[in-house]
Amino acid sequence: QAPAVASGAHPKRTCVRSTLKATVEMVHDGEQNVAGRAKRRSNDVQCDAEKVARTSSQHCGASVAVKSSMARAALALLEDNAIASCVRRPLTDAPRFTDYVASQLVWPYAEERHPYESTTERCAIIDFSTVPSASSSLEEATGYGRDLAPRCSSAPASARAAISQVLSVLPDDLASVVAADATELLLALRSCTGRRQFVLRLELVVGDTCRRWHCDMNISRALITYAGPGTFCAGEEAVCRSPSDGTSVMSVDEALALQMEPGDVLFMKGCAWVGPGSGARGAAHRAPAIGSVGACQTHRLLLKVDVSEDF
Repeated sequence: QAPAVASGAHPKRTCVRSTLKATVEMVHDGEQNVAGRAKRRSNDVQCDAEKVARTSSQHCGASVAVKSSMARAALALLEDNAIASCVRRPLTDAPRFTDYVASQLVWPYAEERHPYESTTERCAIIDFSTVPSASSSLEEATGYGRDLAPRCSSAPASARAAISQVLSVLPDDLASVVAADATELLLALRSCTGRRQFVLRLELVVGDTCRRWHCDMNISRALITYAGPGTFCAGEEAVCRSPSDGTSVMSVDEALALQMEPGDVLFMKGCAWVGPGSGARGAAHRAPAIGSVGACQTHRLLLKVDVSEDF
């Protein structure tokens, strides 16, 4: 039986009023849901910001330590409050290195480089496997790489021979400067990390590389710039990292960053660093802008030593 209709009320009008009332209630409920979702999103953003702040504050003491020698700078990496370290030292041969880089030089095997590739490198592996842990000498270490005896050779090249091979593109006076630095870097890193293999590179950079702030997926790296502008590095007080992984560099306050000068030595922890001050976060750094390949007039010459995983 159909429900009774109040006297004087039109059935269709009553139905329309009921429909309008239901529609208004649905719209009101929808607005409340939208407002609720917006509030939750706002809370999520606030939580993410707080997480970034917490992540930064927990490591804000991890700075770039300035030391007086390579040995002291390498040992500083063992400190919880140092994510990188450096040695400030003037390079007396800077004009000679600058002239060398500006001399339109062509390194062996340069034809293998892609025309738009910005870096040419010469590389060797320095191996301390046969060196007693207590030794602080390079004499018993070996080296292998291109134009050297293979790794498992019965007569491997000495570490000094490998270093000389890498630096053979340099004039003798400049090669002796870099060889002395390479030896000191290798011994300092070995003493600090206890690792047995290191990757030695001499790099000629003719265009922009790694201009964004980032951290390396390695154990540790040391580098020296001999010509051109130096690398930038920042302590954690200047770094904002991703809240998703706590490692990726989102931004850096460049006013607090340090730039290396020619001759300065920079040691950096990588994301694979194990030991004091580790936490799956490497030192934030970037290369200076020098221009695109083929257009830039300022080239760079660097020595790099990476601590390698044992293999």
